[in-house]
Amino acid sequence: MLKYSEASEVSTKRRVLRFQGGAAKDAAAVAAASDPQVIDLRDAVKISPAGADSEAVTIMPLQQRRAVGRTLVLLGHMFDFLALLLPLTLGYLFLNDQISMKVVVLFAAVGTALLWPTARRGRHAVAPSEGLASVVARLGLAPVVTLIIVSIVNLGRFGMPSESIDVFVIAQIVLATVPLVLLGRLVSFRLVASARSKGYDLEDALIIGVGPIGLDVAQALLDTPSFGLVPSGFVDRFQEELPLPILGRPENLPEILEQTGIRHVVLAFGSAGEEELVSIIRRCQDRMVQFYAVPRLFELGLSAGDVGYEVSGLPLVPVRRPGMSCNMWPAKRAFDLVAASVLFLLTLPLLVGCALAVKLTSRGPVFFRQVRIGVGGRPFEILKFRSMKVNDESSTQWSVEEDDRVTKVGRFLRPSHLDELPQLINVLRGEMSLVGPRPERPHFVEQFSSEIDSYQYRHRVPVGITGWAQVNGYWGDTSIETRVRLDNRYIENWSLWRDLVIGLRTIPTLLGKRR
Repeated sequence: MLKYSEASEVSTKRRVLRFQGGAAKDAAAVAAASDPQVIDLRDAVKISPAGADSEAVTIMPLQQRRAVGRTLVLLGHMFDFLALLLPLTLGYLFLNDQISMKVVVLFAAVGTALLWPTARRGRHAVAPSEGLASVVARLGLAPVVTLIIVSIVNLGRFGMPSESIDVFVIAQIVLATVPLVLLGRLVSFRLVASARSKGYDLEDALIIGVGPIGLDVAQALLDTPSFGLVPSGFVDRFQEELPLPILGRPENLPEILEQTGIRHVVLAFGSAGEEELVSIIRRCQDRMVQFYAVPRLFELGLSAGDVGYEVSGLPLVPVRRPGMSCNMWPAKRAFDLVAASVLFLLTLPLLVGCALAVKLTSRGPVFFRQVRIGVGGRPFEILKFRSMKVNDESSTQWSVEEDDRVTKVGRFLRPSHLDELPQLINVLRGEMSLVGPRPERPHFVEQFSSEIDSYQYRHRVPVGITGWAQVNGYWGDTSIETRVRLDNRYIENWSLWRDLVIGLRTIPTLLGKRR
């Protein structure tokens, strides 16, 4: 573990590093552990002391730190729930003819859910006032969401007794909850700060880049234990004498993270270029690692409100994890099942009509089946209404708008995208999603993967009938590079709401002409 101790050779108390094992499991860390040494990071980078006295901090073993951290997170959520529940319960006891206990519990649950994301941001707050504006705004939204839910439930009762709710009473109670929630947040902040000052609830962090900014980041994290990160080592191509070990090169970051179990990485202007960093980060995203980036030109006055966090004067931008991470797939799958089932039933007459048109106007089967590459690079058989002459749909020939292989019915089905409707069956089977990157044939996947570095990252998620690239006009014979960029942008900013928006935007696309 890393141990902070007091430097006796300087007049002010300063944090220094003593290597005694640690999260880093490489030769440098082992050597440092066998020969403990005290290294002053400020002396190494010639940074003047922060000025304020600071007590020495002993960093506790990682499992103990994380156990305390999980407990503090649960306590924070419990404080929110109790702060919401207490005034509501008092309102129920004294105004039970104007509000029901079911509404009381529902409001507390809705409020806690809305406050949940702010609690995560508060984990890296360096002052108790950070993020309070967002807390108050979400508290104001809680009664609105509660009213909507109660109204929907009452509409579904069909004449049965409904839950009563007095808007004026709820408004008064909400005003009473605000100071209680803020008090709970203050108590939670103090508990977290106290735990971190004793070496608990701290996460190890890697810093990519050993230049001046990288060293400044390491020092800033040491100066601000309340932020919750402690530097464990650097990652860069330069091999220099540094107060922390260089654990490897940027391209080896996934392996380094697997060996060390570290969950936080700060990007600090290292030797790796931006395109290389994007590729490296995408390779690490299935490890649930949180990345932070020091923005360029931050000296020009970027504030924490603009970029995310500020640690000892250095702004850190949290790099969003892909919205469609594996733990969100069940929600997307449930959405697909419900929506695809409804669409299949609604379009059943159209499906039958298209099938008859294909069968009666040309020789061959109704459905065209072809191997495509899906999530994780796994092949599957896609279904489409046959729009070309039998045996003319090559697996290695790119189809274009004016293709003489297309049948008469196909010239209507393809521009209207009605040939894609049978893929609802692929969605119900779990082979595809309603929204996602369009699947390609193995030959083209191999070709594009060799030509475009980021192409392979499209297969992080289930492929779709429509997608962000398609609603922006990139179907068929259009720029592959642009489609890849749009697909990856969709993956990294995914939400169910975005899927719904893409679905709605697909409707006018279906009525237009295929580009």
